[in-house]
Amino acid sequence: SFQDRFALHLYSVNGKLLSSVPLDREVTAMCLTEDFVVLGTSECGLEIRQLQSLRAAVPPVPMRVPVRSVSVTKEKSHILVGLEDGKLIVVGAGQPTEV
Repeated sequence: SFQDRFALHLYSVNGKLLSSVPLDREVTAMCLTEDFVVLGTSECGLEIRQLQSLRAAVPPVPMRVPVRSVSVTKEKSHILVGLEDGKLIVVGAGQPTEV
């Protein structure tokens, strides 16, 4: 079924499955920080998930155009989102409560 097509799995370095979540969208870009996984999707979404649980840290951020790249700045203050149409969107990050 469509439900089973996409999923995100987190494994330990020893290969033990730590966490797994089904996704309803195709992931086209991903970036990791110590605490979060940032995902861009073909359906124009930006998702920020807690790394350990893979649960959404904030509601998905709509982007209007498919996401092709995501990167978190060194200070973790912003997320750089590269879109299919060539635009670069800068999203303020910080703690999830401040996004």
